[in-house]
Amino acid sequence: MKILKIAFQNINSLRGEHSIDFTKAPFLQNSLFAITGPTGSGKTTILDVISLALFNQVPRLGKMSTGEILKKGALLTRNQTEAYARITYRCKEGIFTSTWSISTNRNGKLRDYHMEITDAQSETIIDLKKSDVPGKNEGLIGLNYDQFIKSVVLAQGEFAKFLQVPKKERGALLEKITGTEIYRRIGMEVYLRHKERAKMLDGKRAKIETYKEQLLEESEFINKQQEAKKVAGQKELLLQTLESRAKEIELKNKLQKEEKELEKSLQELDKISTLKNVFDSEKGEKLKRHHDIQLFEEDLNLWQNLQEKITGKSKEISAITDALTTANTNRESLKQEFAERYKLHIDPANFSNQLETYKSKVRSLITDRNEIATTYKNSKTHIERLAAPLQFSTSVTQLFDFENELHNKQRAKTSAYKKLEAQFDLKNTAIEIRQKETQELLRQVRNAERAHTHLSHLKNKLEDEIKDLKELKLQKASLPDTIDKLNAQLELKEVQLEVKRHKWEIEQLHKQLEDFRSELQPEVPCPLCGSLNHPFATQLPQQENGLKTAVSQLEQELNTLIKTRTIEETSLKNLTAQSQQLEERIKRLSKELKTAQNLFDTDYNRIISGNDNFSFQELENQLENKEQELKIAKQLQEELVVLQSLQSETQKLKELIEAGTTKSEAIAALFTGKNFEQEISLSETNWNRNEQHITQQTQLLKTAKENLNTLTKQNVSLAASLLKKLQEKGYTTIEKALESRLNASVAQSWTQENQKLETELVQLKTLSAKLIEEIKILQQTAGSKPLNVLLEEQSMQKENLDSLETTAASLSRLILNQEQYLGWISDLNIQIETELKDAEHWHILNDLIGDATGNKFNDFAQDLTLAQLLQLANKRLLQLTDRYRIDQPGDEEDDSLVAIDEHMGGQRRSIKTLSGGETFILSLALALALSDLASRNIEINSLFIDEGFGTLDPETLDQTLDTLEVLQAESSKMIGVISHVDSLKERIATQIQLTQNGQGYSTLRVI
Repeated sequence: MKILKIAFQNINSLRGEHSIDFTKAPFLQNSLFAITGPTGSGKTTILDVISLALFNQVPRLGKMSTGEILKKGALLTRNQTEAYARITYRCKEGIFTSTWSISTNRNGKLRDYHMEITDAQSETIIDLKKSDVPGKNEGLIGLNYDQFIKSVVLAQGEFAKFLQVPKKERGALLEKITGTEIYRRIGMEVYLRHKERAKMLDGKRAKIETYKEQLLEESEFINKQQEAKKVAGQKELLLQTLESRAKEIELKNKLQKEEKELEKSLQELDKISTLKNVFDSEKGEKLKRHHDIQLFEEDLNLWQNLQEKITGKSKEISAITDALTTANTNRESLKQEFAERYKLHIDPANFSNQLETYKSKVRSLITDRNEIATTYKNSKTHIERLAAPLQFSTSVTQLFDFENELHNKQRAKTSAYKKLEAQFDLKNTAIEIRQKETQELLRQVRNAERAHTHLSHLKNKLEDEIKDLKELKLQKASLPDTIDKLNAQLELKEVQLEVKRHKWEIEQLHKQLEDFRSELQPEVPCPLCGSLNHPFATQLPQQENGLKTAVSQLEQELNTLIKTRTIEETSLKNLTAQSQQLEERIKRLSKELKTAQNLFDTDYNRIISGNDNFSFQELENQLENKEQELKIAKQLQEELVVLQSLQSETQKLKELIEAGTTKSEAIAALFTGKNFEQEISLSETNWNRNEQHITQQTQLLKTAKENLNTLTKQNVSLAASLLKKLQEKGYTTIEKALESRLNASVAQSWTQENQKLETELVQLKTLSAKLIEEIKILQQTAGSKPLNVLLEEQSMQKENLDSLETTAASLSRLILNQEQYLGWISDLNIQIETELKDAEHWHILNDLIGDATGNKFNDFAQDLTLAQLLQLANKRLLQLTDRYRIDQPGDEEDDSLVAIDEHMGGQRRSIKTLSGGETFILSLALALALSDLASRNIEINSLFIDEGFGTLDPETLDQTLDTLEVLQAESSKMIGVISHVDSLKERIATQIQLTQNGQGYSTLRVI
């Protein structure tokens, strides 16, 4: 993954829009660059932009949201309304641009943030929700947020501290740097799981002990079982005795109950007998006479019915006579109404024919008038619809004024059209043809303008590429000579070093003889020279010829020349590749420009030929004006046709008004009302209803008189026959016989009352006899003991039963508890055995990696991580220097990490003893190793190194920058160094400089 470009607007103190393109100069020639500026100027903001655009997270603030931005007052520059962060990067899948943006609404409130990814090659936005964008970037890059931060942004301060701290503190730092806190959480979780299961098992074991404490002794439990069996037998015998006693008490209670019922029955019998005697004396005779009269009930009812009918019929005849009088009066009133309202003199005998002739005549006139009105309305609507687009100020209802305005509009529009007709020769060519010609020419002019703009763009782009190529060639031209000079210097230095080194080795051989000096003895011959006198046996005069210093100096100069040559060769290689790419792009652009120019000359040259001061905009304006004038002419032509039609329609409307007026006058001569159909229908209905009523009442009067005569004859015949029968029973008149007859409901009530009394007397006599017989039988079977004695005996027996049941329940509870406790103990033992098997792996895991703090597993995992990290660091360190390797301390060494000095025969020493520059190189190797560890198989071609430069002395700083240049040259990575050290500006030519303006804002400049 390589970062190609970043762009942002209004992020933190950097107000306005800024962009850094790593694919253009000066980054093409120098992939090692510095980000410089005073503290607080916004150096780290550049890193914030990268992580924000990719993952919506900032290392110092975490995941961002609208609420977090408002709460922390971060990201959006003060007093600004919008911000964005954009990064373009290349990965295995291609080139992509990821954008994060936010803005405020018109009320000044922050909207929610937005994120999107664009495929830079196809320039299409990938369809994703904003929450899915960080995950998509993670998939494309191959790194999540934490891995990306550790792989791309290297904080030297943490690693320098990491090298020197004791083991315990180193573990905490390693956990923070590598993000391996998961191992601590796993160890703690294993411990908690094991502890939870152990606690659960202890709880169950405690329950077992509690249950055992509640158990009875075995002998005591057997005694309780035998005692319970004995109590159950006693209880069974007592229940049988109670059952027998209950039956005796039941017989005694039944005897008492029936004796009371007999007494009550005899009292009720006396009462009913008295009531029967009273009924016979007061109502019996009347009821008997009523039953005698009932023999003539049918004739009596018939006689009464005839009397009522005769009276009713007489009243009916009187009412019919009154109704006929009223109907004849109404007939005269209706005749008067027809004469006044309808001008019609009615003859009752010929009413229907007269009325139909009249209605037909009036209806014909109304229909004609309605048809004229409908035609008028349609014509008026049609005129209004035609006139609407022409914006008449007068309504059609004011016909005279409307006609005047119509004539004025015709004159004005005819004059305007004549001018345009002459201008565009519309007599010989249709407007539509002129419009199509103009539109086609305008389309061609616009296409030509776009093609001309494209040509200009291609020319400018080609000129820029040619200019860049010239600059690259100038930079490249001096490099071969420089490299040749460096090679010559290297050859010379190598020869000089070989000579000096040879001399130094000879001197070392001489110095080995000095080892024999300590073995020389006085008066003992020297094994080398045979001398007995040894003046320098204990002390040799110091001689220093400077060979060792010279060798070291030459080695250092040789290494510097090798590094310089490597840098120059890498620059030459990069510039050659860039030149080839530019030449290919220039060739492609030239071909594309030629093709575009040929197409333009073929398609559009005729448009601008012969016009030295040609302007696309001026020609477009002319054609657009012409198009607008033709549109106006077309509109005037259509409006004149409409005005001609309006003139014709207005004349028709005047004729309809005159015809409608004539019809209305003819209707008024025949009918003076408002609604003809409603009023004539009502009048006709009233007349017909009244005539029908007269006919009906006349017929009813005739029928009523005939019925009255018939009823009178029937009444005379029935009265003579009935009176003769009643006289035989002692009644002188029919009326007196009717007086002896009871009301039907009264007669029925008295009859039912008599029957009820007789029935109750029979029932009470039967019940009393039955009770006397049953009492005799019960007295023989109930026994001699009184009821109160039986009840006392029963009460005592129940008390004994309650005592036995209490004892039995207590014994049963003890036995049940014993069995229940034994069952629970058995179940818990089975559960403990099962759970011990299930929790065995947690027990093993706890022994291996579990503890309350998580240190056990964390230390084990960190040892593995540290070993892997040191292995990767030593590989990186070998690229930086061949002198040192990093190792973990031994049992007898200092807690800090150990540096193995290969130049001193593999000597091990604490990193605390190293110089600042040496410590920096080792910490840089560790930082690069962590980048390798985090990125794994992902190629990271962009690195930002933060911190660590401000504390270095000038010599160490130079050595560090040499190391970074070699690293950049060998790995082709783009490396950014973030620092406020001024001396960096002298060594690193390519810089991103940030300066503050005193108002809290900063500016960015690339040099």
